[in-house]
Amino acid sequence: MLAISTGLIAAVAVPANAVASRAETTSVPAAAPAAAPAYSALVSGSPVTTSATALSAGGATLTAPSAAVVSFESGAFTAVPRPAAPPRPRVQPAPETGTSRSTAGDEETRSTGTGGTSAKGSSVLSIAARYVGTPYLYGGTTPRGFDCSGYTRYVYAQLGISLPRTANEQMNATRRVSQSEARVGDLVFFVSGGRAYHNGIYAGNGMMYDSPRSGKTVSKREIWDATIVFGRVTG
Repeated sequence: MLAISTGLIAAVAVPANAVASRAETTSVPAAAPAAAPAYSALVSGSPVTTSATALSAGGATLTAPSAAVVSFESGAFTAVPRPAAPPRPRVQPAPETGTSRSTAGDEETRSTGTGGTSAKGSSVLSIAARYVGTPYLYGGTTPRGFDCSGYTRYVYAQLGISLPRTANEQMNATRRVSQSEARVGDLVFFVSGGRAYHNGIYAGNGMMYDSPRSGKTVSKREIWDATIVFGRVTG
């Protein structure tokens, strides 16, 4: 039997052979083996500092509140500690993702290095491609015919940027960049004796747009092996 300080009595299952009426119990001779002990616990309302405990005996489980003291009249009980709550998982913040961007002049860079693109560079290539097939014309500065620097100057003028007239002057007016830093839309200058004698518009991956020489037309072609420098238009 489980006696509670409130006066309520809870029944606890005990082995079948241990159940007997009071009359049967009093009639057993003193020398006869005693019946199996009944299991009982007294739960008082006295506060304790320990956590709630689950008790088991004879196939029954008793759970005492955390604010109770459990005492035993007879029998053997095994205290089973209440399992600790599992720790909460720590949520790690997701790393930020996205495209790295930087600003150089008025250009918003999407990627850098040889073959990279920029907002301005894409526009320069789009305009440069319009004039593929235009014949070379010495001193030419219009779509009727271009020389090398006349072509680059005309393309940039469509973006509201004014370049000097000759290839060498354009080289001196641009910011020098290394080949590994070159982006599409930069200017490519072919140099001899420290002076630029030809130029074109870098198209990335070793290619350029240019107006080459008499008998040829504006085209996109591979940059040939020569002493070259790259210049970036910052205006």
